[in-house]
Amino acid sequence: MKKRTLLLAVTASLLGLAAPASAAPKISAQSIIVNPVPTSLSVQVWVNRDPSGARTPSYRIGENISISARVSEDAYVYLFNINPDGTTDQILPNRLGGSNFVRAGQIRTFPSASDNFQFNIAGPYGLNKVLVIASRTQLNLSELSSYSSGQAFATVKPQSPARLAQALSIVVDPVTQPVPQQDWTSDAVQYNVAY
Repeated sequence: MKKRTLLLAVTASLLGLAAPASAAPKISAQSIIVNPVPTSLSVQVWVNRDPSGARTPSYRIGENISISARVSEDAYVYLFNINPDGTTDQILPNRLGGSNFVRAGQIRTFPSASDNFQFNIAGPYGLNKVLVIASRTQLNLSELSSYSSGQAFATVKPQSPARLAQALSIVVDPVTQPVPQQDWTSDAVQYNVAY
């Protein structure tokens, strides 16, 4: 199976300008990035303190958090945490635990009980968003993130508030066999890191 490439791009809708007429991904306050093309693939994401995914639960620094996702069809799941300061962390895939492939209808929690790590809230304080992208085909995130030697989690390259728009505006590369827009979808959930 060929791996696909994700590229980053700032969209007019993110900048508050008129959205283009094409079917480019759109930004939404509810779900961060939205695929405007109808697809039968769906994904839901939630954190352990709000299984509905509809509220904004609070966590304190040092507390554990787990993130769960469910897909309607077999898919690869990619998780990103967007911090209040605009930096973005790649949660999944990572070098510590299992595959990011999820079977249809299965609920996967990250980290799982069998993983040898846990997610601890570390700050900064404020509103965090977890973005999930589900794709029928495996994606190559090398344009978005990379691992340093011995590093368990990938570092997302745009690490400043000015480039947050790029991190939120993930689009499939139109030059190297793009992933058809009906083959991916996204969802988002938010939580607060409180004092």
